[in-house]
Amino acid sequence: MTAFVVGLILVPLLDQAVKVVVLHRLRRGSIALGPIGQVRVVRSRIWMRRTARRVKLRVIWILWIFAAGALAIVTALVPPFGWFSGLLLGGALSHAIETSLRGSICDYVCLRFWPAFDMADVAVTVGACGMMAELFRAIRTAGL
Repeated sequence: MTAFVVGLILVPLLDQAVKVVVLHRLRRGSIALGPIGQVRVVRSRIWMRRTARRVKLRVIWILWIFAAGALAIVTALVPPFGWFSGLLLGGALSHAIETSLRGSICDYVCLRFWPAFDMADVAVTVGACGMMAELFRAIRTAGL
């Protein structure tokens, strides 16, 4: 459960700190990453706010609270999910906070072969993939 809480707190803090630095340092400029891409500010909305019928912020927060509760229960029952649940919820929390405060998400890593992303996106992806890997490992261990 400690890993869950650490991931949940650490990801939004680090993500928002990096965004503050990127927003203040770059403004409208960019930093080249050689042939793979660049670091620059790209503003976008989270997928729930891109729909034709705009989702209200309270709906985003209610969904996050339900997901946090469910993942906390899963983590209590299956401790190996701790880090992955914390990463997943921490990334989602960072996006919810940023959407509430700024109205959009600030992505900053732009690779030539991939859409722009930020640390919260990486945390969500690693958390989800890690949970799936743990689930498959548990199923294989159980012999199902």
